[in-house]
Amino acid sequence: MSKQMIHPPVYRIKTVASMTGLTTHLIRKWEERYHLVAPQRSPNGYRVFRENDIQFLLYLKSQLTNGESIGQLAQIGEPHLRQAMKKTAEDLSSLPPQFHAESRKILQSSQKQDYGGIQRTIEQWIFELGLEKAIDVILFPLLRLFGELWHRGGISHSAENCVSQIIRQQLIQHFRQDFAKGQKQALIACMPREFHEIGPLTATLLLQKQGWHATYLGPNVSFDVLQIALRRRHADLMILSSTTELDFQTGQSWIAAMALRFQPHCQVLAGGAGFQAFSDYLHRKGIPYVPHVQEIRTLDPKTSSSYQMPRMELSSY
Repeated sequence: MSKQMIHPPVYRIKTVASMTGLTTHLIRKWEERYHLVAPQRSPNGYRVFRENDIQFLLYLKSQLTNGESIGQLAQIGEPHLRQAMKKTAEDLSSLPPQFHAESRKILQSSQKQDYGGIQRTIEQWIFELGLEKAIDVILFPLLRLFGELWHRGGISHSAENCVSQIIRQQLIQHFRQDFAKGQKQALIACMPREFHEIGPLTATLLLQKQGWHATYLGPNVSFDVLQIALRRRHADLMILSSTTELDFQTGQSWIAAMALRFQPHCQVLAGGAGFQAFSDYLHRKGIPYVPHVQEIRTLDPKTSSSYQMPRMELSSY
């Protein structure tokens, strides 16, 4: 039986720019003038980048943030910079010391795509601590660590995604399927073009624990789908999340639409780094900006008729 060749994924320059926050012009400049990246070419002539190229671009970006100039980096040269990238240190200070050794093993396992090893460790943490405590003490700090490492070029996108997908699966497995008649209804969703699910999934679990009939609608949910769900469920509460940075026009138009289409019918809460710059505008529209996903624990369906919460962010983790 012949073995099918498995090719690593490749990305076009526009996708790479979106993933890294760099412009396509800057990426081309680093290639053509400074010879720091050398993308391959597809049969039709387009630049294509592999995951290690994206990781390296993020590493270069982090070095510029730390005060280096692109000229200095070019003098060091791509081979030496890639070697330095592999030595990017992880900061475990946000994790309890007793979990440092296992966290390092998860980091190593993620780089080898060892899903089984990561899953066994995370399941053991949940068994020992309980889901809520595991989320607060170890899982959210671990996800933030992986996110920071990826943004510094310390790990690949696949490694970061490996861990987040396993935690996502664990959260979904703990969803309640049995609901009592008469429970207050809550809808939770990611905004259009938003695919970071850990925060909204956790919000759904916490609301269910508080006694809500909470339904997670998924990532990348359109306003039309949200409106249909609201009409069918007669929801009392809607939580919408966006971690992606929004431009001024998009942010204000979304918030205005949320206030017009949803707010008259139920209480709307907004969260995620994407809404952070719009906290004042949200407040003017009567939409609280939730500080942390753990704040969801304060929303008691038996006593809460309005939700006065600090105007900050619902963290992605």
